[in-house]
Amino acid sequence: MNIAVHTFGRLRAGRDEPEVAEFANAVPAVFALAERSEGFLWRADASVSAEAQADRDAYSTEADVAVTLSVWQDVERLRHYVYNTLHGRFYRRKSEWFLPPGQPMMVLWNVEEDVRPTFAEAHERLDHLRQHGPSAFAFDWATAADFEKR
Repeated sequence: MNIAVHTFGRLRAGRDEPEVAEFANAVPAVFALAERSEGFLWRADASVSAEAQADRDAYSTEADVAVTLSVWQDVERLRHYVYNTLHGRFYRRKSEWFLPPGQPMMVLWNVEEDVRPTFAEAHERLDHLRQHGPSAFAFDWATAADFEKR
């Protein structure tokens, strides 16, 4: 069993605007680091896959939205990447580039080996977490230990 993670954030400005340039310019390096990280298995990369781009666009085509979708071996390795790498340095500064969310903007869920979730599924999981709170269907960092299947 693996862990899928989806993030959704609304930027303070469009991706091409100076207010978010430092964040936008770092995205390729942060994604490349993820792909080299222990425990990383897959991420939806709309820049190289027409199918992933269409799936992402069906979810949101707004210029001020940043979304990610990836699969990891387990929460522990994902957490290490999120907080203890270059990603963590940018994560700690998220309020500089993203509007305050007011609701969950990240969701985790269990996926079978070799499953590659879609943005549509990720959106459904995030909405479920927002509406119903953490469960085995959709959970967060605080409840990952309760719901992660190993």
